[in-house]
Amino acid sequence: AIWSEEKKEAWAQPETTYWGNYFRQLLPQLTGKKALEVGTASGYFAHIMALAGYQVTAIDVSPNMISEAEAVGKMLGVQATYQVMDAQVLQLPDNHFDLIFTRLMTWTTPDVAAFYKECFRVLKPGGTLRNFDGDFGNYTFTREGHEKYPAEIMEQANQIKKQLDISRHKRPERDITLLQQAGFVHISTDLKAEASLLQRPENESSLFQISAQKP
Repeated sequence: AIWSEEKKEAWAQPETTYWGNYFRQLLPQLTGKKALEVGTASGYFAHIMALAGYQVTAIDVSPNMISEAEAVGKMLGVQATYQVMDAQVLQLPDNHFDLIFTRLMTWTTPDVAAFYKECFRVLKPGGTLRNFDGDFGNYTFTREGHEKYPAEIMEQANQIKKQLDISRHKRPERDITLLQQAGFVHISTDLKAEASLLQRPENESSLFQISAQKP
C-alpha cells in the first residue's frame, strides 16, 4: 500500500514525464512494440510504457502487487496485461518481446543468471533488455528516504540482501558476465543513466543502466 501511494504521488512529478520521454525515444530503435516489464509492483512503469505506445505485459511475483497494478490501471484508463509470475521461470513464449524492462528488481533475485537466460529466451532476435539497478551488496538500507516504511521492513530487506548471491559481486560487472553467458551481445552500461534521465545531480541516483541485445 505504501509503495502504491508513492507511485500515485509520482504521477504529478516531473519524473513521470522524463520516463515517458525515455520510452518514447527508445521505441523507434526497437524491432516492435511488445514490451515486458518484470517486477512491475503497482504498475508505474507499465502504465508509462502503455501511454508511450507499447503493448505491455507486466509481471510480479506478488499477487497483492498485481492486484494493485490492475486497480491503478483501471483508475488511469491504461491497458496492460498483468500476471503473477516468477522472473526466474517466465511462463511466456519464446521469441515474443521486443523490449524487456526492469528497475530495482535484479538485486532481489536469487538466481540472476536464470533470469537473464529467460530474458534471452523470450526476446525476439534483435530484442533489447534494459535493466536499471544498483550495486547494493555493501550498502545498508535505512529509513532515510523511506520514512513511511516500518523499521523492521528495512532490516528484513538487509537480511534478505545478505543471503543473495548477486550481493557478493561487484555490479554491473557481474551482470555483464552473466549476460554474455546467456548469449547477449552489444552489452553496455551507463553508471549515470538514471541521474541523467531524471535531470538530477549524479549523487542523487546510484542506479546504473545495463543494455543488451539478443542477436
